[in-house]
Amino acid sequence: MDQELINLSEIIITLLAASIAFVQHKRADGAVIESTHAKQATENVLNFFDQTDDIVTVAPPEVPGRSFKMSEESKRWITSDRSPEERESLLRQVAEAESKRLGVYQISVPSVWYNIEYGVPLGSGGSGKGTK
Repeated sequence: MDQELINLSEIIITLLAASIAFVQHKRADGAVIESTHAKQATENVLNFFDQTDDIVTVAPPEVPGRSFKMSEESKRWITSDRSPEERESLLRQVAEAESKRLGVYQISVPSVWYNIEYGVPLGSGGSGKGTK
């Protein structure tokens, strides 16, 4: 009877050890998957800001809005000296681009166009004056 108890104890200990090993293995698999996702997310963020790389053209969810959204000051600047219709059109175009999380885009109205990069107007052309 003593030998049977010893064998039973050994089996229970072995099953317990196997269960612990299984749980640790599953946790490690989850950590590897999380690590892979984190590396991909980091790569996407870097590619989004890399001007020579056009793989990622939409801001990944990890990029905060302030990285690609236009400031109120810039919105006032691009709409100054514009007719109310042009003002509304420019602001609508900015809002549409921001809703698509675009980093680089162009907006235009009949009197002017602007190249926008990460919320900053970097180039423009046209007559420069709208009708008020």
